[in-house]
Parts: sequence; structure tokens; C-alpha cells
Amino acid sequence: MNDTPPDDRLQRLTRTLLVPGLVLTLAVIAVYLATPSFVESLNNKATDAILSLSRTTAVSGSVVVVDVDDASLAKYGQWPWPRYRLAKLLQKINGLGAGSVGLDVILAEPDRTSPGNWQATIARELGYKIDMSAVAPGLVDHDRYLAETLSQGPFVLGYEFLFNDNVWWKPCDLHPLNTLWVNSTGTDMELVKADFFAAQSVVCNRTLFSGAVSYSGFLNATPDADGILRRVPILIRFEGKLYPSLALATLMQSEKITQVQIVQRKDRLLDLIVGRVAIPIDRKGNVAINFGGVSDAVQRVSAADLLDPGSRVVPARFKNKIVLVGSSASGLGKTYRTPALTVASDVELHARLLENLLTGRAVVRSGDAILWETLAGLLAAVLACALVARMEILASGLIAAASLVGLWSGAGALFQGTGMLLSPVLPTSLVALNYTVLTVLKSWKSQQYSRHQADDALLLLRTSENNLNSIIKSVPDIIFRLDSNGRITFISPAITKYTDSPDKLIGQPIFDLVAPDDLDKARYRLNEKRTGERATKGLEIRLLLPHHQDGSVEDIGYFSVSAEGLYRGDAPSTSSFVGTQGIIRDITEQKKLEERLLRAQKMEAVGNLAAGVAHDLNNILCGLVAYPELLMLELPEGNPLREKIATIQRTGQKAAEIVEDLLSLARRGVKVSEVVNLNMVISDYLASPEFAKTRQYHPNIVLETDLAPDLMNTMGAWAQFSKVIMNLVNNAAEAMPAGGTIRLSSYNSYLDTPSDLYETIPAGEYVCVSVADEGVGIAKGDLQRIFEPFYSKKTMKRSGSGLGMTVIWATIKDYNGYIDLRSTEGEGTEIAFYLPSTRENEETNPHRMGLEGYLGTEDILVVDDMPEQAEIATKMLAKLGYNVTSVASGEAALEAIRRKTPDLVVLDMIMPGGMDGLDTFRRIIEISPGQRVVITSGFSESERVKTAQQLGAGNYVRKPYTMEKFGIAVRKELDKGNQRPA
Repeated sequence: MNDTPPDDRLQRLTRTLLVPGLVLTLAVIAVYLATPSFVESLNNKATDAILSLSRTTAVSGSVVVVDVDDASLAKYGQWPWPRYRLAKLLQKINGLGAGSVGLDVILAEPDRTSPGNWQATIARELGYKIDMSAVAPGLVDHDRYLAETLSQGPFVLGYEFLFNDNVWWKPCDLHPLNTLWVNSTGTDMELVKADFFAAQSVVCNRTLFSGAVSYSGFLNATPDADGILRRVPILIRFEGKLYPSLALATLMQSEKITQVQIVQRKDRLLDLIVGRVAIPIDRKGNVAINFGGVSDAVQRVSAADLLDPGSRVVPARFKNKIVLVGSSASGLGKTYRTPALTVASDVELHARLLENLLTGRAVVRSGDAILWETLAGLLAAVLACALVARMEILASGLIAAASLVGLWSGAGALFQGTGMLLSPVLPTSLVALNYTVLTVLKSWKSQQYSRHQADDALLLLRTSENNLNSIIKSVPDIIFRLDSNGRITFISPAITKYTDSPDKLIGQPIFDLVAPDDLDKARYRLNEKRTGERATKGLEIRLLLPHHQDGSVEDIGYFSVSAEGLYRGDAPSTSSFVGTQGIIRDITEQKKLEERLLRAQKMEAVGNLAAGVAHDLNNILCGLVAYPELLMLELPEGNPLREKIATIQRTGQKAAEIVEDLLSLARRGVKVSEVVNLNMVISDYLASPEFAKTRQYHPNIVLETDLAPDLMNTMGAWAQFSKVIMNLVNNAAEAMPAGGTIRLSSYNSYLDTPSDLYETIPAGEYVCVSVADEGVGIAKGDLQRIFEPFYSKKTMKRSGSGLGMTVIWATIKDYNGYIDLRSTEGEGTEIAFYLPSTRENEETNPHRMGLEGYLGTEDILVVDDMPEQAEIATKMLAKLGYNVTSVASGEAALEAIRRKTPDLVVLDMIMPGGMDGLDTFRRIIEISPGQRVVITSGFSESERVKTAQQLGAGNYVRKPYTMEKFGIAVRKELDKGNQRPA
């Protein structure tokens, strides 16, 4: 219950209303002061209304329009009339005693109806000369006749200024103003004068006419943007001088005034002083016209009545009057729409302006008007705020309506009394807007106060709903709800990751999104009716929701669905089932990771298998590789057994190559790096017997090479890279059974951003090798499995063991490289590998040691648990001249060293059943620090080998080894330093 006292509540309500009222008022005033086009249009409409509703005032009776109207044209012919007739009309006006006569016509061309003109034309064009001697000389030339008439009366000619500097004009006699500038405010008068319109050219009367008069004025008038004429220029600058309008010139002629004054006012307007008349003008020389009052404020006389000899015009109608001669006939002169919603001709426009000037009814739109309107708007806004805050809606509305009437009446009264024209648009808008907005706000606050408890409950409900919506929006999983028929009734914003128009899914059966192969599995579990423990949890299905994976868009993804039934009431029943709700989680990436994990586990399993098999096979192969070499050393050249023994050796070496593939998988993460130039590896392979054999097997294959001459080096193993290139070329050849072209390329590549290819390749500098064929290609479903061990679609004839692609992947990954694979069935395949480049230089001419270079006589201890391996090493070293002893375990080696320290120990790293090589080496250096050791093993170089080398062990020799490899490693280790261990 709210116990706030009424006075406090009223004060709080007043403060609540004042802030938005102030903000609204300031915003409206800011827009108003910016004066956009719609504000200017509203102000024009408002001031037009004030002008049209102003009450009638007495007319001066000093302005008369002689109208060449439709009746005049019907009687005397089309316009323009011959100049003698116009002269007759002017003579009649002058004879009636007019004080000033302004001509709303421009006499720019000669009168073609003059007898002298048409006599010359007939003589020139027809060759016939008419005798004009009987015609009075004054009537032969109508223009001269009119000029003589103009020189005898108070006539003022009209002309028109042009504001296009591209218009040609001829010089003519105009009559500029003699202007006296009066600076009443200290403002630089040159700045004031610079605001007047500046004309570029003029359409004027013939010099014959303009020279016959003392006054002339321009006829220019331009409506506003909405087509209504509200103001006309009364002064225009031309060639550095000021010129009057026709109305001003006729007024000056009437008053016999030759000089005018321009006075700077305090309200940013100017006063043009013409004798006793003060004309308020803006800085551009415009004067606003008051079109209000009676329509017959200006007297009209038809030109036909004046020219009719039988007509009797009262001279009093023209005596000392200002007369304007023009035409209101249809289609002859310009017409203008006025704020009073009437149409005025050009002559009527100048006549109405003269009437304004003579009666003092000129319109004054002060330069400070907008400030006064803003102040009135502020006061009106304060009034509206106070009314709404302190009074009831009906009472405040009546007062607000009365204030609106008062604003418009006040603006009209101000104009009627002073000629000052203010627009009531701003205060009217502020009263209406503040009253409307604040009344709505007050009503809302009152309802809020009266229903406080209900609103609190509603607020809590809305807060809960907003929290729920926020949670739903933040959940990356898709939350859905189905009706009892399985149609989607709600789906959360997470669906926008998969579709641009989630609204289209509403009303669609959920089964339309299920992949066809999973439809049976989803049919009884997706539109779930069960709840609790029996509800669907973790149902894996594929949905037709496009998503981005690995740089491509897949139409089907893997999703996990959990769902339960919804029922009316607490007890589930068939009749109360209303639908299903659940969560769909995208597990596509998880499935991809599982596939990668499975692949990695498969590779690891193959590697572990390969490690064990390779160790055992290498121990067996040592005899097949080493003994033939020893036998051939003992057999003389030409012995028939040498060829058979060499065949045995080659067979053993081929078996060793297969073991090498197994070791490539077994040594993942373990590598020997040297500086390698891949161009040299490629050239070496292309010159090898292996490539020659490939060419022999595939005679229809053409190999094209494109090797970058500036190819950078990389770090790796020459033999491993050679095997990668060999496998790629062999695979390309076997993919083209009908023949074709293999393109083998090398190039440098710099990636400044990661590139999403077969796999994502980070930014960096790379050395690249590409092998492209024109073969059968690889099916899209096989692309992700092509590097799996033993995964092959080829017939195993000469195609190898099924480990070729796996060895390629393992080798490139061992040296921090990346693979790109692009293939299209029926078009071919391109495989490229990227290896990090290095700026180190390789040893271009490695020194190959001859047999005599690795002979010796030092004492060597061989440690190997395999008797046949120990025997092979012993015989090889003995053949090289060394004094060799052997032991079968690490423990025996320690005893032998305690008895006598050898010059070198050949230590096997794998010795099951006792101390292995690393443990043995640690004990050896405790007994004999600095002991030189060469490490051997049937496995690849492992972390334990590296640890032993970090502790001081020497070279590593992998079994099966040749005499040359073994002898060089032993000799290099013995030659390290000259000091023998004690």
C-alpha cells in the first residue's frame, strides 16, 4: 500500500513531467532553429493564413491600372499593338493628369508595323517601291512617334534583369539609383550592400525609348519553392550600381524624388527611405507584399475605354495618380499565385506593392522574428507543462485549446497593428506536443500509481520472461517445441546459424529436417511423448541444416537430440498430450574430431606395431645386408658367386626399404634434420633407377617439370623427402592407366594470412612441391581417408603396401609441413606439400670418405643382446682393423669397462630383460667420464637416443647398417679430440 501524501505525489509528478517536457521542448526548438524545408513550409502556410485573414484597411486610391484586357484585344487586335496605338493610349493617360505612368512592357525590338519599316521590306523583298510622300512624317516611324510621346510625360519604362552570365545583352540606358547609405549600428555597409541580388545581364528597351524617359525599373519577381509569390525584389545590383523595381521607380517619379536612403535597422532588416515612405526590406533587397484586404483595392480602367473616342473618362480618376499600364489578358503576361489563394498578373503585382507602400501596409518579417518565436514557444511550453501537471485532463485541454486560439489571434493582431509578421507554428507545436505527450505520460503515471501492486507482479513476470529469453538467446544449442502432430511451433534464435529465414520453419514438420537415412531412427524418438528417465537423450541423427565445415558448406550435419513430451496437467495421458520440447546440439565438429582421433589412434597403433616389427625385422635383415657385403670382400673379382650374393644383398635392401616405411610411421615426432634443397632431391630422384623403373612400367606417361630456380631450402631428411616424391610420382602414374602427363613443380610460397585448403595452412614462408596428374581422380567420400594406413582402392600388384600415402602424411607432418589435396573424379588429382623454408645453406659437396679413411686399430667394445648382431658388428670392425670384444648385456659391459677402458663402445639401445642402452650409458659415464660411445638400434631415433646424445653419446647408426655407414660413424667418434679417456 502506497502512503505517499498528495502534495508529495503532486511534486513528484510535476518533476517527472518537467524533464520530458524540457527535453521535448529543446528538441523541437533545435529542429525549428535548423529551419529544414518542412519547417519553412509550415511557417509560410501560417503567415499566409495570417495575411489572408487580416481585416480590410482603407485603400490609398492613388494607384490605377490601365489594363489591356480581353475586351481591349477583342476591339483593337492582338498584342503587341502598333506603337502609335500605344502612344495614343499614353497620350490619353498623360492628358488626364497622371502623376506617374509605369509601363509593364519591354520595348526591346523595332515596331515592324511602321509604314517606313514595311515600305523598306516590300522594296527589298519584292522590288516594289511605295510612295509615302502623302503620309505625315510623324506617322512613318511608329517607334519615333512613341519616343516623342514618352519624352512629353512622366513615363517609367520596365525592363528585366537576367542572372545567367552566358546570356548576351546589348548596352542600354538604365536609370540607377542615387543612394545614400546610413549606418546606424556601426555595421560595415559594404557587407550590407554585398547581400543584394547581382544580375549578370538585362533585357531592356530600345535606346530610343530609354533615352526619352528619366526613370525606369525592373519587372523581376520570383515565387518561393512552393510556387507562391510572397516577396519581390525592390533593389537589384547590376554592374556595381543599384537599380529600382518598376513600383519603386514609378513612386519616385510620382514624388519627383532623385535620391533614396538605405538605413541599417537593429532587427537585421534595412529601411529604404523614399521621401516620406519607409520601406522595410531584407538584406537581399526583397520586400514582402500584403495581398490581404479587398480584391478591388486597386482601381482598374480598360485600355479600350480610354482609346474609345466616344468614351468619357473622368479626369479625377487619373489626376496626380500613379498609373500602371499592363495586361491581364489570358496568355499574355506572367501570372503568380498569391498567399490569398488568388492569381495576380504582373501589373497587378506591382500595383499591389505600390498600394502597400502608400498605405503603410508593408509586411515586416524581422530578422529577429525567429528569436521572438522561440521565446514565445518556450513560454507556451512552460504553460502546457504547468497545465498538465496541476490540472485535470479536461480543464487543461480547454485552456490549452484557448491558448492556441490566443496565439493565432495574437499573431494576427500584431500584424494588423504593427505590420510585424510572426509565425505561431513553433508555440502552437510546443503547446500541442507537450500537452499530448505529457498528458499521456501523466495518465500512464497515474495508472502506474493506482495499479502499483499489479505492475510489480507484472514486472516480475516480465523480468522472468526477459531472463528466460536472454538465456535462450545465449544458449548455442537449438531449443524447439512441437505440437502434437510434430510441427514446429517454436525454435530458438540459435537456428539462425543454419538458415537465413527461421520463420519459415514455423509450422513445418520436424521430420522434413531429418536426413532420409535417419528418418526411421528419428520417427519414434524425435516427436517424443515420454518424459522423465524414459525420454529421449543424446539421439544422434543427421539434419538437413547447412553449415560451414573445413572451409566448405555441407548440407547435412550431425546433431544430438534430447526431447520429452508435454502434457496438460500433471499426469501424462494420450488425451492431454500437447506436444514435444527439446534441445538440438550440433555435434558435427565433435564427429569430425572423433574421426581425427580415430585416425590418430589408428596411426598410433600402426606406429606401435611398426616399431616392434621393424626392430625384429631389422635384426633379421642385418644378416641379409651385412653378411653378403663381408662375403664379397673375401671373394675375388670374377667369382660366379658374387652375383648371387649381390642378389641376396639387394633382396635384403628391398626388405629394408619396406621396414623403412614402417619406421616412418613408428618415429612420429622423432626426426633428423639437415638443410635440404628439394630441387636437388627431385633431380636426384629423376636420375635414379627407381624412376627409370617407373618409366619402364608406365611407358605412356610424360613427366613435365617446372622447378623454381630460386627455390629456398628447408629442414628435413633427404632420404625421407626422396621417398615422398617417389610415392607421389608413382601414385600419379598408376592413376593414369591409359597414359597422360604428370606435372612436377616446385616453387616458393608466402602466405600473409592463413589459407583454408585441404587443411588450414598458417601464414608463413614455405617451400612447395606439387605433383598433378590427369588420372581417374579421387571420390569426394575418400578425400578425408586417403592418408589412412592401408586404405587403398588400388590392386596390390606394383602399387606397394598401402602405406605410401600414410608415409607421405607422416613425413610432411614430422617436418612441420602441410598438405593440400585437390581432386575431381575423371579429371585428375593435384597434391602439394608445404614445408617451412630456411635461409641456411646445405653442404653442396659433402666429402665422401674412402675405405682407408675409416680403418683403425683402437680397442672397441660391442654391447648387443642379439648374438648374431654382435657377431656382425664384431666381424665388420675386425675387417676394418679394430681390436674388438663383445658382451651381451649392459651389466656385462660395465664389468668389462671396469677391467679395461676401451677406446669406443658400440652400444645397442634396445636390450630387453636388463638395463637398456640409456641406463647402461649413464652407468658407463659414472665409471669412465668422457667415454666415447656410438649408439645402434633397429628402431628409429627415439627420445632415449637423444637423451643419451645430450649426455655425451656420439653418432647414432640405425640397423641394418652397411660397413661404410658403420665404419664412418665409428671413425668420426674416435677422431673427436686427441685425448683418450683414462
